[in-house]
Amino acid sequence: MCERSQITDLNQLRVFAEVARTSSITAAARRLDKPKSTVSRDVARLEQSLGTVLLSRNGRRLVLTEAGELFAEHAGRILAGVEEATDAVAATVPVARGVVTVQATYWLGHALLVPHLASFMDRFPQMNVVLELKDFANLSTHDWDVQLTAGALADSSHVARRITAITLRLYASAGYVSRRGVPTKLGDLEQHVIVDKHWTNGTSPWPGGAGARPAAIKPRLVVNDMIAIAEAIREGAGIGWMPSFLAERTPQAEALVPVLPDLKPASMPVFAVFPRRRSASPKVRAFVDFLVEAFAE
Repeated sequence: MCERSQITDLNQLRVFAEVARTSSITAAARRLDKPKSTVSRDVARLEQSLGTVLLSRNGRRLVLTEAGELFAEHAGRILAGVEEATDAVAATVPVARGVVTVQATYWLGHALLVPHLASFMDRFPQMNVVLELKDFANLSTHDWDVQLTAGALADSSHVARRITAITLRLYASAGYVSRRGVPTKLGDLEQHVIVDKHWTNGTSPWPGGAGARPAAIKPRLVVNDMIAIAEAIREGAGIGWMPSFLAERTPQAEALVPVLPDLKPASMPVFAVFPRRRSASPKVRAFVDFLVEAFAE
């Protein structure tokens, strides 16, 4: 095996750790936001430096060799140690400064977070923000300071602070209602055009067991982004659930019509989530405290 001094690139360790976690070059590249060719090259260079094979292919999956399992375990400790050392130093700085890396799903980032970033940067001139918008499935498991997430919390190893709750109601455009009429009960939706979402993480607003959409209600348009759903509803595509605050932002000329207003609205909690080891970081505290304050107004 080559001398340890030849392994000097922490980025290669991070890449290998992600490939080991996902068992896939493609998945690791997506999570790291890197080209697949770069991920493959980093793994190959790491194997060359170590003088051994770390990964082998089993069908469509990559599996760790015995050496790969051993190296993944130690690499994980090294990366965790680097993060802990960085956080420990950051916690000694009394003023919030530096870069805070924030991840959010596309619609939460656009609709909730971006409108407040200018105020945050004005208040904290020594801080910069890196905002990464992704779909829910691709939110990374590492290399972030704060995640904005809605719905049920899955990872108890992190700290979560509830920053707000989003009210969801059924809406349609005035044009759609004039063409198709107004449903008066939930069952009437079976005869209407429904715009729906791939609801994840326990966020489905549909009444009934576990938020499942009634089987007889068949959506004609299914979208994975709430901003796109809101736009489709405004354009008369059909009836769908959307946050009340987005409906209220609709220009008066395109006013939306509440559908089944007596139906109990759904409430979707929104959390700021951060790794427990970073709870003492001034930059993380500053960002999360700012969000809690901003949404309390």
